[in-house]
Amino acid sequence: MGHKRVVKPPDERRRDLIDAARALFIELGYEQTAMSDIAKRANVAQGTFYIYFSSKQDVLAAIMRELLEELGGIIRGLAERTDLPPLAALRQAMENCLARMSQQSRLVEAVYLQANYSLPAQLLEEYAPALLPAVTSIIERGVREGSMRVTHPRIAADFLWSVGYRFFETAAQQQMAQGRAPAADSPAIADLQAAFWEFVLQGLGVRGPTEA
Repeated sequence: MGHKRVVKPPDERRRDLIDAARALFIELGYEQTAMSDIAKRANVAQGTFYIYFSSKQDVLAAIMRELLEELGGIIRGLAERTDLPPLAALRQAMENCLARMSQQSRLVEAVYLQANYSLPAQLLEEYAPALLPAVTSIIERGVREGSMRVTHPRIAADFLWSVGYRFFETAAQQQMAQGRAPAADSPAIADLQAAFWEFVLQGLGVRGPTEA
């Protein structure tokens, strides 16, 4: 007697495929995971996979979009923290993002070293319009409070976004090339962070104590 087919709404079926792919990318690695593996883990026929995703890279992009949405919520939450100095909010945003990269090392490896190299830039450009207002508001508050000297906060936020992307890209490539997850306590990452913040502080015209 055959298995009874389980009928699910499309959004639930898509969720199952994303969860299955995420688990397999972490367990096996991106290159070692086949689309048939994802379909089997999600308990669907392989043809069902193609109803929702055109390729393995397509489902990886969906996973990374969810991660970016999570990080976006963190950044927006920090932008609303009026009890937190603007510079501290920016530092915490970077540290939280770096921590998530460390936790999702297999996905970071897939995005930066195995999947289409243009994928990270494409996704960040896609999410920039939703997240840049939060970064801009942090800088605007720094200007109002006198801790930052910036004439065009929105443009400064755009520059910061671009430099931040390059920072995380370099961090991921350095660490994954050594077979390790990106970690904030790595000497290479510590040097990279120091250079990043030196650039950011000068670019934002930060004056006075920079401890946050």
